[in-house]
Amino acid sequence: MGETFRQTVHLLMGVLGAAIILSLDDLGALIFVSAALVAQFLACDAFTRGYDVPVLSRVMDESERTGKVPLKGGIAYAAGALFCLAVFGREYTAVGLVTVGVLDSVATVVGLRFGRHTLVGSKSLEGTVAGVVAAALALAFLIPWWAAAIVAAVGGIIEAFFPLDDNVAVQVGACVVLAGLGVGGI
Repeated sequence: MGETFRQTVHLLMGVLGAAIILSLDDLGALIFVSAALVAQFLACDAFTRGYDVPVLSRVMDESERTGKVPLKGGIAYAAGALFCLAVFGREYTAVGLVTVGVLDSVATVVGLRFGRHTLVGSKSLEGTVAGVVAAALALAFLIPWWAAAIVAAVGGIIEAFFPLDDNVAVQVGACVVLAGLGVGGI
């Protein structure tokens, strides 16, 4: 399964996380994201100590890159969502999650398969453009199309060029841009 499975999990984390957050009230969303962060941290601790966690260990074997900290991406997702939730609220957090989930997963899969023009490191122009287009289309279901295009484009720039964890940076960037655009609730 490898990278395609990993990116499918990545996509689902963003889209399902956004759907759950939008279906809850503010306190419920805060509890959900906090619980996800704590659960992933505990699972990461269990894996690094050599414990086998039924079902989750199998998923981890299929979805984590070799040599990486287990669940680092999931922990970063939840930490970014928690920050966005505290600063921007549920609606913006949902936009941030959809942006990173769709953009990063599509960019990676397309970039690996069709990438020919390198931007930075392993990031390709083809993957980045595909990720931006896919994210803009997904975001257009949540926010006005013009805002979706701008948020996705900025997210693509962050994903391609920001040297630190994009699972946090793209979410926060999406929320900052959306706030700067003055786009209201979903």
